[in-house]
Amino acid sequence: MNRIISLRKAAWAVLLGVVLGGVTACSAFEDVLDVENPTEIDEALLQDETLVKVLVAGVQGDFASAYGDRFIWRGSMITDDQVSGINWEGTARLSQRLVKYDEGDSDIIFSFISRARMQGDSVSQRLKNGLSKSPTNDVNLATTLTYAGYSYIIMADAMCEATVDVGAKIYTPVELYEIAVKRFNEALPIATAANNASLISWINVGLSRAYLNIGNKKAEAMAAAAKVPANYWRWIEYKSSDTRLYNPLEGNVVGANHNMGIHPNFIAGGKDTFGKNQKAYLTDPRVQHDEMWSLGHNVATPLYKPRQGLMFSEYNGATIATGGVPKTYSRDMDLAIGSYVEAMHNYYEAAGPTGTGPLGTTLEFVNSRRAFGKQAAVTLSGAELMAELRTQRAKDLFMAGYRLGDLRRWLRQGTGNFFPTGVHANTLWTYGDATCFPLPKQEYEGNPNITNPNK
Repeated sequence: MNRIISLRKAAWAVLLGVVLGGVTACSAFEDVLDVENPTEIDEALLQDETLVKVLVAGVQGDFASAYGDRFIWRGSMITDDQVSGINWEGTARLSQRLVKYDEGDSDIIFSFISRARMQGDSVSQRLKNGLSKSPTNDVNLATTLTYAGYSYIIMADAMCEATVDVGAKIYTPVELYEIAVKRFNEALPIATAANNASLISWINVGLSRAYLNIGNKKAEAMAAAAKVPANYWRWIEYKSSDTRLYNPLEGNVVGANHNMGIHPNFIAGGKDTFGKNQKAYLTDPRVQHDEMWSLGHNVATPLYKPRQGLMFSEYNGATIATGGVPKTYSRDMDLAIGSYVEAMHNYYEAAGPTGTGPLGTTLEFVNSRRAFGKQAAVTLSGAELMAELRTQRAKDLFMAGYRLGDLRRWLRQGTGNFFPTGVHANTLWTYGDATCFPLPKQEYEGNPNITNPNK
């Protein structure tokens, strides 16, 4: 698979390690930049290329930190991507779609995404205000603006509503997607002037995703998606040899205290619920898992541990049903944050059942994805075709941070409520009705410009 990767681990791991603390690093540089007596600092330092690289690496690092453990692991607990066997009381409630504003998980998600968003916005502003020697074609500025845009996207995907920079305005998810569009549209001419094809493609994937979620921008979503070249991939990169840079999802799947398993909707391609050996049914390479379930962290929830899907860097296309060995989760695995596959799903969802695009009709696209998953072609139309498109999207993007935003979009736009309901895989639990993460208690206590409605 031809994967376009614009920033390799070896190139930025050292710099990223310096600043992965995010706010701490940002505060340190603010001390340098916001001085009362400029004569006390060498002005040349503010234009130092190494400083710029470190700041950009900090933006990348904070996004990587927010995305895996915080956004994917916690965010997918209220979807049908995973079932959780966690034993922590508050997080166990989260895995039952019982989300409270005064428990830690809402604060963790909001805080880490806010830090990534703030870093993207803050470093972008510094580059525009003099730190960049040529902001109109500076690939660093285009990069930080794009990370900011994606931070607004995952904030909108996860949060019921959100504040920005301790402000008084409380933004809806659609308003956050609209801000993401602004960041991408600011980044696009800069990346174009810099002639950075990979970054341009990543921006267009982000635009297609944001426009799709806004709801009334289908033509714009299709136009952006159509500009993404075939075989395009953009990765959030992790590094196993550094404890600050490894992919934290690995620890939730591997080891005696594993806590993450496949939801019944995806076990063995949805053919069975919690039986024991599912080997014969594990034919779709995109959704592979251990053929036998096991008990992990809470010793109560049967967990079929997932293997790496299509959006994971070590995906190998193997199927257990045919004797293959799909890759287990690892600390080195990268996660796709932008791809041609996603762009085409965005395109055809926006195009609808009678649409035509880069890969033919919507039916032809659906059947191409079914063929990829070793499934026979179908002859569907209308609502049934769009339902199958949603199923193929779920498998293509499985467990990589897309499902929560997808389920919320379909609910918000009236397509349907596809959140899990009824009895949990752990039969002692029953699902609640949460579809997002509320603003946490800590934000109400720390932001003097908003009032806590929960009191």
